Amino acid sequence: MIALPRLTAGRWRPGSIGILVLAAGLAGPAFGADLPEPTRAMLKALKMDASVLSGLDRELEVPADWVAKARTEGKVRYLGLFSRDEWPVFIAPFKARYPFIDIQHTRTGRVGRVDKVLIAFKEGRVIADVLEAVGAAMKSFREAGALTDLGDLPNFTRILPGMRAKDGVWVGERVKYWCIAYNTKLLKKQDLPKRWEDILTIKALHNGNIGLTNRPHNWVLNLWLAHGEAWTRDYLDKLFTTVRPQLRKEGARALVALTIAGEFHAGIPSTDYGVHDYSAKGAPIGWHCPEPVPVAISELVIVKGSKTLNSARIFLNWFLSKEGQLSQFHAAKASPVHKDLQDKGLVKFGNEIKGKSTALRPPESLVAEFPKIQRVWNEAWSRAGGPMAATKVFNVKTVLTAIKRGGRVLRFKVKAGEHEVKMSKSRSEVLIGGKASARGKLKAGMACEIAYLGNGNEARKVSCQ
Repeated sequence: MIALPRLTAGRWRPGSIGILVLAAGLAGPAFGADLPEPTRAMLKALKMDASVLSGLDRELEVPADWVAKARTEGKVRYLGLFSRDEWPVFIAPFKARYPFIDIQHTRTGRVGRVDKVLIAFKEGRVIADVLEAVGAAMKSFREAGALTDLGDLPNFTRILPGMRAKDGVWVGERVKYWCIAYNTKLLKKQDLPKRWEDILTIKALHNGNIGLTNRPHNWVLNLWLAHGEAWTRDYLDKLFTTVRPQLRKEGARALVALTIAGEFHAGIPSTDYGVHDYSAKGAPIGWHCPEPVPVAISELVIVKGSKTLNSARIFLNWFLSKEGQLSQFHAAKASPVHKDLQDKGLVKFGNEIKGKSTALRPPESLVAEFPKIQRVWNEAWSRAGGPMAATKVFNVKTVLTAIKRGGRVLRFKVKAGEHEVKMSKSRSEVLIGGKASARGKLKAGMACEIAYLGNGNEARKVSCQ
């Protein structure tokens, strides 16, 4: 387990490069009129004083040759997770500071964002420069020598310990806390567990009063890393046999909605930002974290051999700065990884985390440990009668007959009539005319090839003409 204390600012190790330049527009302390207009607008929207960016001038200092080389480089290809609405908001301060650097962001599923990039690298091709959320593939990227050392970024050491790689090949950019959503009309605060094992003895949470999704990587893996295999095996056995939660096939977002509707008293696991929007609108929903608080991070990497290395370095250094982290929060409500922003009210339900021990899930654990916990979890889940995720992938050439909810649901022709699939924003890859696209661009009548997990399940890939 690690704690998330407020720490003093780290020092940058400049290595062999000693000449530094100050980012355009920051000739002095980063307050008031010295800030770009998008940054001032952001602070106004967040109702924050410019003093929150104290020290930003130092954070944005980069070697002079990075800037000189960046001016001659082309577009930075960034495969990330920002939505179409979030990206313009997030990138506005960066564009104001670095108008000579063009960051081309594409949101695509894991296959396009991770797998294809690694395959291409092994073939001697670099098809992306910056990647977000590599996750379980980090080991494969390491073994292929596909990652650039980020340790020379000025802001690398300003990121919380444990949220940056010891060898420098990845750095966290946003934090997710996975805890419990609960219906405030059905549960009292005193009925909530202080530690995860308290669930086993709190009767108000037993016999179907918890809705549990099949997402052990979001919280059980953290407990496994914190407490060990024997503790976790015993805990899961008692959770399924004594507590007897409802075993749900829905995802995290639907779990929150079902908790509000009173389908069960509490839903596990749930994120702070997933609950906050409903709570802010007056829904009877709260969020609670037992100890240790399960913490996950999305990480950033630069692909080795990138022809826009210096532009990518400048972009990542800005992303990790106070300004970049605030801009990410402004656009996507993502909790920051910058160690000097942990007590600024940028975590929804921050009092649920403050002062508590945490259990961090580093990306390497998804390869080293998760296969073990997956087997234990699947056995317990299956014995308890939980719905298992589909694993067989079907491939069809077809024509889209209907598009629902802005591309979230597709219908298409099959021999037996019609099938319907769900389209995940992050997991379902969309190609139109051979180019990465978005589910909202799909239209009825398009001829497509679809890889999916069966009727009513999720699509892995939709490639249309």
